[in-house]
Amino acid sequence: MTTQDTPPALIESSHRAVVICYSTLLLIFTLYALWQIPGGNVTAIVVLWLIKSLPLLIFLPGLRARKLRTYAWLSFVVLLYFVQAVQTAFTQDARLYGIAVSILLSLLFCALVVYIRTYRGYYKTPL
Repeated sequence: MTTQDTPPALIESSHRAVVICYSTLLLIFTLYALWQIPGGNVTAIVVLWLIKSLPLLIFLPGLRARKLRTYAWLSFVVLLYFVQAVQTAFTQDARLYGIAVSILLSLLFCALVVYIRTYRGYYKTPL
C-alpha cells in the first residue's frame, strides 16, 4: 500500500465497524463484570473478566496496525466466543447478556469477513 492509494470506502467502513464492535464487546464484558461485583466475590469476578478479555486484547496491536492476518485470526476466535454467548443466552439469569453478546459477535464476525475480503480484493494480497 502506497501513500497515494486511497482505499475504498467499504474497507474504511468495515474497519470502523470492526473497531466499534470490538470495543463495545470489551465494554460489555467490563460492565457485566462490574454489575456482578456487589453480590459476588471480587477476586473471582476479576479473574473471570481477565479470562474473557485477555484473548481479545491480544489482537489489539494487530488491529491498530491493520494487519490482515490479525483480522483473520480474530474471526476464528470470535466464533469460539459466539458458542459461549449462545450457551449463555439459554440460561435464565443472563439471557439478555447472552443475546446481546451473540448479536454483537455476529456483527463483529460479519465486519471482519467484509474487511478481509474487500482488502484482499483491492490490494491483491495473500493472508
